[in-house]
Amino acid sequence: MTAKDIHVALVHLGCARNLIDSENILGRLGSEGFTLTGDVGTADVAVLNTCSFIGPAREESETAIEELLEAKKTGSLRSVIVAGCLPQKFLPEIEARFPDVDAFLGLSDYSNIARIVEEALRGRKIRPESGGRAPQGQGELLRLLQTPRSYAYLRPSHGCDHNCGFCIIPAIRGRQSSKPVATVVEETQQLVAQGVREVVVVAEDTTGYGVDGGAGSARLPELVEAMAQVDGLRWLRLMYAYPNAFPWRLTEVMNAHDNVVPYLDIPMQHISTPVLKRMKRGGSSDSVRRILSRLREEVPGITLRSTVLVGHPGEGEAEFQELLDFLDEFRIDRLGAFAYSPERGTPAGDDPDRCSADEALQRQALVMQLQSGIHANLQAQRVGEVCDALVDESDGDWAIARTHADAPEVDAIVKIHDPQHNLSTGSLLPVRITAADGYDLEAEPVPNR
Repeated sequence: MTAKDIHVALVHLGCARNLIDSENILGRLGSEGFTLTGDVGTADVAVLNTCSFIGPAREESETAIEELLEAKKTGSLRSVIVAGCLPQKFLPEIEARFPDVDAFLGLSDYSNIARIVEEALRGRKIRPESGGRAPQGQGELLRLLQTPRSYAYLRPSHGCDHNCGFCIIPAIRGRQSSKPVATVVEETQQLVAQGVREVVVVAEDTTGYGVDGGAGSARLPELVEAMAQVDGLRWLRLMYAYPNAFPWRLTEVMNAHDNVVPYLDIPMQHISTPVLKRMKRGGSSDSVRRILSRLREEVPGITLRSTVLVGHPGEGEAEFQELLDFLDEFRIDRLGAFAYSPERGTPAGDDPDRCSADEALQRQALVMQLQSGIHANLQAQRVGEVCDALVDESDGDWAIARTHADAPEVDAIVKIHDPQHNLSTGSLLPVRITAADGYDLEAEPVPNR
């Protein structure tokens, strides 16, 4: 049997950074001649790329393993390979729980994934570290993109040097390791050559880029400056910018390059100083306020996205109310809220000084209820505005697009009326906002602008 005769399905779970791992796996398999399918029911082998950031993510991953093993038991699958964050961190227990999995692979560049598929089909034992080199510093140039060509994700670094009280990621992905600027530029050029219009920069700590290189090494502003000069790149967007030690020359770079969109995702997590200290975030209420206010002052028209974590140890009623008051006052443009989930092995994992899980969920709902009103008001103010929109897909007589104020998958969309079906994925065009439709917007093309 040749590689072409082997049908492989990849099941992806988790965040945008995990999606890049999935694209690396697919790219490696495709380059070796395997037949890739999106239907597990027609596959010989299933590769599951797992997430284990929080308890519910692990539960989702484990449920997916059970479903794939059931398919193997009934004979519709020959082999099941489990990769990614779950085996990287929790290998002994999942090996014991799922002995019928053919191979567990931790995080790597997955350069050996083709050989592993062949070995699994032969019933041979595969070591967990057999996936390839550690994913530190090298380019990722064999990806098979799973996003529409309107956008793609790019990570300039792996890992994180922070030790936030609630977060298990450093224990999974290791310490910060940045790619050389030239490598990131090469990846950007390759994405643009494939027709990608927007590159979305993601990392565990985007603002920490280059810190591991020591004094004199390039930092995030220099990286963004180099990426912005790639011919054909229309939009460049920055996500996951840790707020402390912010590289302020970045605002100059954002203002100097039209294709660096005035948008920044900067997770604040909380506004109460005592809670931030319990979170080991290294900041204070005053520093968070100063950073967010300065960003608005230095980058005209910037859209700020943030996330908050409620129910963390140390957050009582007063601290939660302080957060609500700040959100109501500052009116962050885009906001996500998460309920605290205690994680084994994290500094806060065994801290009993917290509200119940139900109360944390209630607090999350209150935050999102407040933000829903803020968002609706901000969207309504945009009616009549003329701006550029990037089309991600078509849906009948409507094109589904985004303005620069919205990141893919997590923010709002713009529905552009397109009865003649003139717009396709990757179209970038001026539109006039005609209505605020709940969370999203509606628009019409502006001719001859």
